[in-house]
Amino acid sequence: MAHRATALRYEDLEAFPEDNTRREVIDGELYVSPSPTLRHQAVVLSIVTILRTYARRHGGKAYVGPVDIILAEHDIVAPDVVYIAPDRASILHEKAIFGAPSLIVEVTSSNRSRDRGKKLRVYARSGIPEYWIVDPKAPSIERCSRPDRERYLAVDVFTGEMPSATLPGLHVTIPNLVD
Repeated sequence: MAHRATALRYEDLEAFPEDNTRREVIDGELYVSPSPTLRHQAVVLSIVTILRTYARRHGGKAYVGPVDIILAEHDIVAPDVVYIAPDRASILHEKAIFGAPSLIVEVTSSNRSRDRGKKLRVYARSGIPEYWIVDPKAPSIERCSRPDRERYLAVDVFTGEMPSATLPGLHVTIPNLVD
């Protein structure tokens, strides 16, 4: 007789010890990520600095991950960077973000296929308006926008200057992120 595992939820994540391990649940399945590289963290810091500057001028909040984002009962993610525009401020809570942020950023490392596969599908399904997949090695940003079911209708790759698809006046110069 086959034994079927129970799909994990946020309560299950909260039961793990506080050991600074990055855990995410996607479609009820647990994913554990290794510590990021120094280059990865430098790129994350550059992006969150850009978004915090944007937030000071336009409102909203920018956070560096991991921070738990509960998108659905069985979808809890901890992206590298997240921005919440003022019109979505109600999703901010003390311990986590409950709902779809305005922008999620993942910097690729060991989980490239997950960033472009499972995470992309759950982000689109959750209605996240804009998703960036940053590849420091290329260097490039794959900008995904216009979510439709489990995909994004607009996917563009930038290697120089990239305008945000949904945040007015936000531009990122990709080579500056990886210096």
